[in-house]
Amino acid sequence: MASKYPPSQDIQPIAALFPHVDPDVIAAIVRHELPGAEIYKLDSRRILESTWNLVEVAMEDSTVSLRAAPFALETYPTLDALLVPLNAYFSMLCVQGLAHGQSALLPCHFFRYSSHLVKIAAQYEWSAVLSYHLAAFARRAKEMRKGDYAGWGRVDMDLMEEFLVPNQKKRLYGTVFSSSSACQSWELIYS
Repeated sequence: MASKYPPSQDIQPIAALFPHVDPDVIAAIVRHELPGAEIYKLDSRRILESTWNLVEVAMEDSTVSLRAAPFALETYPTLDALLVPLNAYFSMLCVQGLAHGQSALLPCHFFRYSSHLVKIAAQYEWSAVLSYHLAAFARRAKEMRKGDYAGWGRVDMDLMEEFLVPNQKKRLYGTVFSSSSACQSWELIYS
């Protein structure tokens, strides 16, 4: 709802729910300025690690630095390493957004995106999925700064084509989907 945007910067309700997260990180989340590569800061399992500022992502244009890929893979070596802090991030956005007039459907957008990540991680190489996610995250942050959260519920076809389609996982008898069925695979991934 554009009339309720931008939201209040009061982070106390979120800070109370996530006491292990630095208030500056919460403030960056509320302002939609936390880069996707830094959501590991929300993972209570890793909060004591000193791996801050490993990946550079351009928030304005949905690009991922080429030198960022090895560091991103070290920070997020598995889907689990990404989903745990991403779900904390989505929880914070829900608390903030719903308290400030966003649609009750807001959590559905986040659930769809999480489900989408699980599906594509099963079909494409993890490094490609992670690159896709970082680029999609940068796009979503830009949209959210304008009050639009619905992008989390959409598939970024251009990013899928760029990052995922060339990096399908190999099966014992071939690839998951042939390149001629790319459009069908996108439908299957997000159904």
